[in-house]
Amino acid sequence: MYGTLIDNILRAAPRAFMLHGAMVTNPKSEHFAALNEERATHGLPPYLPIVDERPTTDATHYAIATGWTRDGETWRRVYEVRENPSPPPRRWTRLSIKTALANARMLAAARTFLSSSEIATGYTAWEALTDCDYIEEGYPTAERWNALLDGAASALGKTRAEIDAFLAQIPQEA
Repeated sequence: MYGTLIDNILRAAPRAFMLHGAMVTNPKSEHFAALNEERATHGLPPYLPIVDERPTTDATHYAIATGWTRDGETWRRVYEVRENPSPPPRRWTRLSIKTALANARMLAAARTFLSSSEIATGYTAWEALTDCDYIEEGYPTAERWNALLDGAASALGKTRAEIDAFLAQIPQEA
């Protein structure tokens, strides 16, 4: 495919055009070369092959097209590789957490542990779970969230991986 860049917008080359008084259909590279000589006399940009090769990215990055540039005898799409945004934190209703704990027969042990853990002076994690509308992953900070989950794992006789898997199976708030 051939095209030309006009005002930073890539325009496709025509599929048919007049060249030296003859109609050219399904033009080949030699036709575009002759047409480009004629266009140059009028100060017009050339029709060149278009190269659009998206860079390879991994799960943490994506590529976004940012424009076009002339690369020798081609128009080449320019990409910027960006980091994927972090997913939003997971959120669970207190009902879904308490129900999952009850179904796993861990509600009493969780209540005991959370009643002995303060999230603020004089305010236990159990009270907070009872008061809140939802629990948001990472609240109030990642460090305090991880410390609370590490403590819960120890108190419940579980590994941290088991606690994380338990949270993953609880339906999230929409």
